[in-house]
Amino acid sequence: MYTTYNLFKFLHVVAVIVWLGGVVALVVIPARLARERNVAATAALGRQAAFYGQSVVGPAAVITLVAGIVMVVVGRIGFEQLWIAYGLLGMVVSMALGGALLSRLGHQLNELSESDDPDPARMSALQARLRTYNLINVLILLSVVWAMVFKPTL
Repeated sequence: MYTTYNLFKFLHVVAVIVWLGGVVALVVIPARLARERNVAATAALGRQAAFYGQSVVGPAAVITLVAGIVMVVVGRIGFEQLWIAYGLLGMVVSMALGGALLSRLGHQLNELSESDDPDPARMSALQARLRTYNLINVLILLSVVWAMVFKPTL
């Protein structure tokens, strides 16, 4: 049955797939590249990751949030439900983590990798921090997906 709720549910699920898949890709590819210690490739990946984050992952996060809110309103579910509140909190934390901390660390790594004499120890430290915060972000998003599927209550 085609309803407004189902349309936004479809948009919500597709956006989550793009968002979570994008974040996972931004964990796996840089982690693999960090082992190679290729400064030029790190610089190129950094530029592409920044573009991908701003052009794909960020908009997917916003679509996820908007479609989810529309579903709560149209479906008369209520924002007081634990799984809804947890989902919103997790999304806000993930968006803040990605939009503020991860983008700043990525920018620092990009600047360092594009400098005339990049410090390998500092690059390695920045890559490790990015990897750690990206993994935390993935875990947050997976916990939100868990809450959306199992819908825990108090």
